[in-house]
Amino acid sequence: MLVTVAPDTGPDPVGAALRLTVHLNALTWAPAHGTAAASLDVAARTVAGRDSTHHVVDTDSLLGLSPWHANDLADALAAALPHEPEGWVLVLPRPGHLAGLRGPVATNTAALDAGAAVLARTAEVAWVPVVVGPTVQWMLHPATPPLGLPDPTEAERSLTEALLSATRALTDLDVSGGSRPDLVSPPRLPKPYDVRRQRALDRAWHLHQVVTVALDDDGGALSSYETLQRRQHLSGLLGPVHDVISATCSAPPRRSGATMGS
Repeated sequence: MLVTVAPDTGPDPVGAALRLTVHLNALTWAPAHGTAAASLDVAARTVAGRDSTHHVVDTDSLLGLSPWHANDLADALAAALPHEPEGWVLVLPRPGHLAGLRGPVATNTAALDAGAAVLARTAEVAWVPVVVGPTVQWMLHPATPPLGLPDPTEAERSLTEALLSATRALTDLDVSGGSRPDLVSPPRLPKPYDVRRQRALDRAWHLHQVVTVALDDDGGALSSYETLQRRQHLSGLLGPVHDVISATCSAPPRRSGATMGS
């Protein structure tokens, strides 16, 4: 599950990965955009959010941290910045879709188990969240850098098309998408992310929660055929939703006087 609908069920590893990605990127991109970055301590507290604590295990000293004990998240953020000058990519893998993961196999497996990973664009390291009771333990793994960056505009277009198609199909089946759940608010994106990125994240974040809850009931389907068709159309939205969230967090926003991609 991408988004925790109930806020009191413990740490959400994917929500944590999203927060880590955008705060690593905000710290990395701030100088080029002329924006003030949060302090490392504030960024670390924001990444942790409601969770009890976050710490980082760097067994292979990929960021030069101690391999002998868990490291403070703020210290890990400080170590990450000089290692990766370009930025960080949020990947949301699922069975049959590695979402930018390119190995090694052990890293892919860990990320699939977690449902998320944060990849350096050039530094060959991945952060994988592991929930341990009320805490999140970030395991640092070697990772092949992703090929290119996801395109937020294309991802949003694909999601709109998928949503229209699913809506038409559900209408033809004469079944409902399900009741609207109590939604968990999406994270606030720090500068230099812009309002357009925030709107895209809000839409995808809320849609995922709605679809996830809808998949837990039959939506008034009267036959096994209708139930199966409804589930297929709803499940088909999850991939485009993941793609929007990943692209929104991973691709650098435009800055005045330069082309950085958006």
